[in-house]
Amino acid sequence: MLRPTPSPTSALLLTAALGLTAPRTATASAPALGESIDGDEDDVADDAEAAPTSTADASDDPEGDGDPPAKSSSSTRGKKPRKGKKPKTTAAESPAPEDGHTMLSDERESMGRGGAPPVRTEVPASTKKRLPGVKLSKELDVRMIGSVSFNANYRTWPKADGSGPEGASVSFERIAFGLEGTYRNFVISADYRFYGKYGTIHHGYIGYKKDDVFEIDVGVHRVPFGILPYASHNWFETLPYYVGLADDYDLGAKAIIKKGGLDLQLAYYVGAEGSQFGRTMDSARYSYDLVETDSTELGDSGVTSPQTNKERHAGVARVAYGWSHRGDDKTEIGASGQFGGIYNGTTQRYGSRWAAALHYMGWYRNFSLQVEALYYQYRPNNPAGQPRTWVTLGAWDAPYRVAAEGFIGVANIGYRIPLGGKAFDWVMFYNDHSLLLKPRAGFDRTHMNVTGLLLANDFIYLYLDTATGRNHPWFSPEYGNALAEGDQRPKWWVWVNLSLGFYM
Repeated sequence: MLRPTPSPTSALLLTAALGLTAPRTATASAPALGESIDGDEDDVADDAEAAPTSTADASDDPEGDGDPPAKSSSSTRGKKPRKGKKPKTTAAESPAPEDGHTMLSDERESMGRGGAPPVRTEVPASTKKRLPGVKLSKELDVRMIGSVSFNANYRTWPKADGSGPEGASVSFERIAFGLEGTYRNFVISADYRFYGKYGTIHHGYIGYKKDDVFEIDVGVHRVPFGILPYASHNWFETLPYYVGLADDYDLGAKAIIKKGGLDLQLAYYVGAEGSQFGRTMDSARYSYDLVETDSTELGDSGVTSPQTNKERHAGVARVAYGWSHRGDDKTEIGASGQFGGIYNGTTQRYGSRWAAALHYMGWYRNFSLQVEALYYQYRPNNPAGQPRTWVTLGAWDAPYRVAAEGFIGVANIGYRIPLGGKAFDWVMFYNDHSLLLKPRAGFDRTHMNVTGLLLANDFIYLYLDTATGRNHPWFSPEYGNALAEGDQRPKWWVWVNLSLGFYM
């Protein structure tokens, strides 16, 4: 299997990224519930109006939970099968021959374990301030955006040969370049990232915004589903992201309508954002989608025949209502639903997929609370002999198997403290927990918990997280199987991570 992990990248890119614009001197205060801390899409329209509000994706930040964006690493490192350990098989697929898994030698390593998790790499903006743009004409305003980050971590699960824990590593995480602009009521935002041995688009869209009431965006943008912008406070995100139901970006059109505390978002997506350039067949992308793969990538996880499912033609609706309390206290409740097709390239027939979610989030004095419950189901129209109890999802240049049906619960709490120091403006302490229940017999549940803190100012975000997982692909030896059948006698594994990032 292919699985991304940290790997060094040229420092010349860092010099180029940091030299795009001059630094600013303004300092940031801690954000309120209605202020998004992501900043790529959500703040493009800020420069377009005298009273700035966020653009489409953040829905002027009722979707903003006030939580900072998580980051993470990627690139690729492999695992070799343990001595004497045979590939797992599923009931519906016949066992692969002993040499049925092609390891792709040096060019395509097995995914193995110990890789870095996906990254939320929006541009943080605790007070929606940005480096100054360039006024190309009276009404045209553009500016460059970008980011760069590094990681240091320690992982407790066994090495590929079983000789002790994965241990410590330090790596360059990624570098990103982008552009934001406004012209009259039009907005544009685009962002592209490089992760070691692969690159991917994060988002790219053109929008039209009328006052603070209506906006429509066309291109690759965030799917309006569940808690927005992130169902987490931490660097690793939570389980909805890993099954493609949070921080997801697809290709289509989205309308946002706001009135008072009401936030209604309706979207149609032709398909997923698509794979960019990497080492896998279809998984070099930012957010998790249905992907094509085969035994050369997931042969040691029970895949013995080509998987050819693709996302097609999805409708998404999200409605939320928020209100203020005393001071800066705020609450939001909402519901989301989506329904779409699954096109199988082998049978040339459509299956279906759907998901529904309820969410609550709020700021009460300095406390941030997030609660979400969601259910999803994939119904692929696979060829005869292929199981329909799981599907293959991919991102970060690495696919894995996921149960075709599941219930996810999320419960997160954070507490933010303003700082008076010269280095950082505020600190947030948090604990985020999520659980995936899989109704199918023989599919064991998945747990994920992250306890940590974030130190932040206008440009620098420093995360220190202790993440624990049980049958989680990024926190266990069972990468390709963890979100499907998993290990029937799973252990808890730990990943301690320090991430340092610069965002502009």
